[in-house]
Amino acid sequence: MLGSFEKRVTVYSQQVRALNLVDAILSENLVRPNGGKVAIVGGGAAGITAAVALARTSPNLERLDLFERNSAVLSLQHGSRRFLHPHFYDWPAADSDRNDAGLPLMNWTASAAGDVAATLRAEFDAECHKTILTLYNDQAVTGLIPSSLGPIRVVVDKSTAIGRIYDVVILAIGFGLEAYLDGETLSYWSPSALAGPIHTQVANPILFISGNGDGGLVDFMMAAFNALEHHQICAMLMGLDLGAARAEIEAIEQEAWAPGATVDLLAEYRARLRPLVPLAVWQEIAGQLRPAMLIHFHTRDAQLLRRTTALHNRLAVYLILEADLELGRNAITVTTNAEFDGPIPKRGEVRIVGQDAFDPLRRFLRLGPDAASNLKPFQDLLDHYPGAVNAPRSATRPESPTLTASAHARFTTLQLAPPPAPAVAPVAAAPVVNAITLTLSSAAPGHVAWSGNLDPGTIGQVWSTNRTLALYCDIPTVEIGVLAPVIARLGAHATGFMLHTTHNGWRTTLGALCAGKALPGPDLDIRCPVSDLQIAPAPGQMTQHSIATLAATIDGQLDGEVLRQLHVALHEILGPAAAQIGWPIEPALRAKLWDLWQQWYVALAADNAKCRRYLRLLVSEKDREIPDEAALVGIGPKTVRPFMTKSTIFALAFAACSGLVLSPAAQRPGNIASEALTAHSCGISWINERMLGTRAAMEQGWTTGVVLLSQLREAALMMEGDLRMDRNISDAASVGRISPAEDPLVIGADDVFITALEAGEATMREYLRSIFEWRSRAAAQMLEEVNDDAA
Repeated sequence: MLGSFEKRVTVYSQQVRALNLVDAILSENLVRPNGGKVAIVGGGAAGITAAVALARTSPNLERLDLFERNSAVLSLQHGSRRFLHPHFYDWPAADSDRNDAGLPLMNWTASAAGDVAATLRAEFDAECHKTILTLYNDQAVTGLIPSSLGPIRVVVDKSTAIGRIYDVVILAIGFGLEAYLDGETLSYWSPSALAGPIHTQVANPILFISGNGDGGLVDFMMAAFNALEHHQICAMLMGLDLGAARAEIEAIEQEAWAPGATVDLLAEYRARLRPLVPLAVWQEIAGQLRPAMLIHFHTRDAQLLRRTTALHNRLAVYLILEADLELGRNAITVTTNAEFDGPIPKRGEVRIVGQDAFDPLRRFLRLGPDAASNLKPFQDLLDHYPGAVNAPRSATRPESPTLTASAHARFTTLQLAPPPAPAVAPVAAAPVVNAITLTLSSAAPGHVAWSGNLDPGTIGQVWSTNRTLALYCDIPTVEIGVLAPVIARLGAHATGFMLHTTHNGWRTTLGALCAGKALPGPDLDIRCPVSDLQIAPAPGQMTQHSIATLAATIDGQLDGEVLRQLHVALHEILGPAAAQIGWPIEPALRAKLWDLWQQWYVALAADNAKCRRYLRLLVSEKDREIPDEAALVGIGPKTVRPFMTKSTIFALAFAACSGLVLSPAAQRPGNIASEALTAHSCGISWINERMLGTRAAMEQGWTTGVVLLSQLREAALMMEGDLRMDRNISDAASVGRISPAEDPLVIGADDVFITALEAGEATMREYLRSIFEWRSRAAAQMLEEVNDDAA
């Protein structure tokens, strides 16, 4: 059980608990290091940290599955602007102002919750890409069935329980959603209506906050301060110079946590801090208060300010209340020790015992999590769980947990590659002539034995050093699974390749994977010849690998080599050499594009999943949830210069001159994106074996708002709404038409685009602006026509 019954719950503390738990599981030999099976239930910070820790320390597990009932991990924090700081709750302890979490893996720095989630999610996704770690999203675990012999069956709502048997199951289900979100109250993680100015025609508007935990205190602060984001409030609080008041605050804190203490913190602050707080602090707080708004702060607790909440938050509430009284505003009403008169007021009038009813402009019910619903599927197992029933052993102030000595030693010694630095002047790899020989043999179920000149972690040298490859394989394709398309990709782009095997199925499999229609254009020398195995060479030292792990490792190495070769090609074009590609680029714009590419290159090199998405969509028009295996064969050295370079330059030009902050996309749809737009930059020269043109582009089911086709010599498409993929040119117009704003905007590299590249940034900006204005006019005209049709 991971983190559902703890007293101090933050992203950082849950991660530390995850690392300590994984270390304990491994130290106690609770899971077999070779062939063991582990399931993790819950894709929050604790669950995904435990998953990455196990993936890196136990590479020989047979299964490592994470089940998440939502569509993505860390879904609650997705896009949230709530501020997260790893050590905020530890103030005034030493190093509590340090922004870096300081974790040996899944590390992060203080930022908005959505940004922290994106950082952690990227590292988790990369681990899924290159290890046995597998995410089962949109699958709720409805129960666990332990056996007397040890293994546990995991029951999932959307699939059979067959095969879901594990040595260890980690329940990292957290606390669930907040209670009472079925009314006007939004989740704490949702964008807050308090972060900006509040405009209303209501007389004497009231903001109602109920809750004495940190969520309630934070919403009270955001209600009291005038249009401040949460991170601005935290920065202000952490920057206050409290002078002599700080020592008194720490003294009150020690008294509050003394055994048997029942200290009224607000009363103590008022009695002892007022004359010690510097005038500059009072001025700072008073100057930030929100005008013309009443606030009703309510708790059913006997006293406002619990000692278990963050000291920074408590202190801020005290300062706000004192400043409101000192200024004579009297805009804040505090009600303690009072129940609601009737049910929880999720909407409509708020009724509190002994008070007149009122109807607030906004309400924020921070009354704790709906933990009972979250724990219900596992209640029979948790009834006797010690952490759920035992009282706290100590009355000391809860502090963030720290890594145990064993966990620190285990995780800090992992050989993690440092983040790549941008290469100012990349150098192409020197060719060599010696051949590579590899042997794949049968091993335990789901595993293969590997031997040869190169190990899986250096297999990219087959491409980087232009070597020929001879692969000897005695395993039939039905047993090789996901390794087959990897072998096809590796061999198809090698200088020379031959597969030696006794199994005829390899010819059909490799032929289908290298079929021309799956490639980005015709006339590519993509093939994987197969020879009957006569006498195999004597194998060298054998290493055993799971098929899934081996496939992910090789693909990751090949992606890295393709990215390196693309980097070299772009440096030749955008660097000092300015190699000609038929697209003359104005020097200042060329330098800007190179600078932008170096930023993209670092981001792609640091994130395997993002790199794979970017490269794959450069050579494929299909943006599917589960990529077509054959499409991956197109990602290699033979497609870098003919299909990837111009499409990348097109994407860079669009990003640099559109006014949008675009970067490589981490998730579907598309391979570049901004907060407001998704785009697919693609270098294909045909679609469905038909040369790229207006009709082929119109009929393709694109998934993004903008499509950039570097080999389409047509102007912007899908502007008029007349050509649709469900309509022929000769078809009569239907009644009503879909607005062009709902169709993707397809931009080709026509003569106007090439001329703008040659003229420079200003002309390119004007060119793209004209396309956006054209689309806007077309959309407005279409709306008028639809309205006329309706009339």
